[in-house]
Amino acid sequence: MNHGPSTPEAEDGGIAIFPTQKGVPDKLGGDDAEGEATRTERLALFLIYARLAHQGSRLSAARYSEDHAVREILEVGSFDEEDLYAALDFLDAQQERIENALHQRAKPGTLFLYDVTSVYFEGQLNELAAFGYNRDGKKGKKQLVAGLLTDAVGEPISIQLYPGNTSDPPRFLDAVTKVKTRFGGEEMTLVGDCGMIKRLGKAALGEATFRYVTALTDPQIRALLQRKVFQLDLFDEKPMEVEHDHKRYVLRCNPDTRKREQVRRKDQWEKLKAWIQARNEAVEKSSKRKPESSLREAQRRLEQYRLVRWISLQLDGRKVVWTEDAKAGQIEAELDGCYGVETDLPKPAATAQEVHDRYLDLTQVERDFRTIKTGLLEIRPVFLRKASRTRGHAVVSLLALKLARELDRRMAPLGLTVADALSRLEGVRLVSLGDPEGQLWRLADSYPKAQTEVLEKLPKLPAPMLSLGKANKNRLENPRRGRD
Repeated sequence: MNHGPSTPEAEDGGIAIFPTQKGVPDKLGGDDAEGEATRTERLALFLIYARLAHQGSRLSAARYSEDHAVREILEVGSFDEEDLYAALDFLDAQQERIENALHQRAKPGTLFLYDVTSVYFEGQLNELAAFGYNRDGKKGKKQLVAGLLTDAVGEPISIQLYPGNTSDPPRFLDAVTKVKTRFGGEEMTLVGDCGMIKRLGKAALGEATFRYVTALTDPQIRALLQRKVFQLDLFDEKPMEVEHDHKRYVLRCNPDTRKREQVRRKDQWEKLKAWIQARNEAVEKSSKRKPESSLREAQRRLEQYRLVRWISLQLDGRKVVWTEDAKAGQIEAELDGCYGVETDLPKPAATAQEVHDRYLDLTQVERDFRTIKTGLLEIRPVFLRKASRTRGHAVVSLLALKLARELDRRMAPLGLTVADALSRLEGVRLVSLGDPEGQLWRLADSYPKAQTEVLEKLPKLPAPMLSLGKANKNRLENPRRGRD
């Protein structure tokens, strides 16, 4: 919410996302569960709002606040990036309490969704940064690994950071322990992709009396087909189920995905053949061009396009030639659009369709990661050094994600995105009446249609007249003769 000029007739402008004094949420942790929020808590609240409306570093957020009525509305006074760093330290210290407050104690049979991603750093000095498998494709940059835990409908519950060189099993074991000990989980089910729930993860789940739902990899499906655990004709548009060795396999083939994969394979092979032919012609015209380089690049593209199972390349003189294995190509195409889900859930707990649908719910976690990483909230790149502040930054992103999800739900009936809503709210201002030293402010009584549509979907704003000075507040609350 921007400052306005010193007249009640000021034009609209600025973002109205900061609550008034009475609208500040409950305390973000702390020793005292009740009472007025501390200044550090209010600065932490500002970081959450700023992550949604502005992004950027702490220094950038401090500068951003100067153009908005942050100091007046949140009553934090003057602050700089060092104060915001302290707020990050506070959030790190209170993360467990905050996450416990986000999660209502789970009931038996509750599903949890879990996934991980990597976040890269600018710089080399972060205490959590390490070189590892980089999911961002950022070569030469250190990273950390983030694990996001949500409930069955994808509502974020917890975020955990790990050094960038941490392998999958330790991350998954930590998630299991977190649900079991912190969230009171008994006989619950964790849903994770095939990279998360590996053999070590399944063993840990069994010891913790947890169930799991995960995907089968392509080699696993082919191995099970070869062992005749199930047959290829069971992959149908409707989920089909097979039980074997105390496990349930839910199989499905998506016809639209099958068509896309067939078209992709054909197009990529035609594209690679055209490149090989053009390269061969260039090598024939120039003795400086090396055919070995042509073969290496052609092989790299063959692997990139995932055609190596039925296409082989070799040199014939100075030309790259290829050989197609038609039978291997047919075997490769058999599983186009096919996938399988594995679970140890008993049948009374979930039908085949429910098992299938719960695994697909992981796409919500992936969407949340996109929102946090490259979308609305932009957690990366990270410009922090201390581990505690980096973890606090992750907590800010988690809470901003929940705020964004709630705003998205409220804007959906209007056909608006969160970004659309924030853009429209640029037209809402807090206006200073007279000398700003008097701390007398006013919110407009009405707004244009674009702002009104959004405001009607949000919690109601306070009364139009707002004074932050106690003397002015008392004077306004005590009616005068002849005045309503």
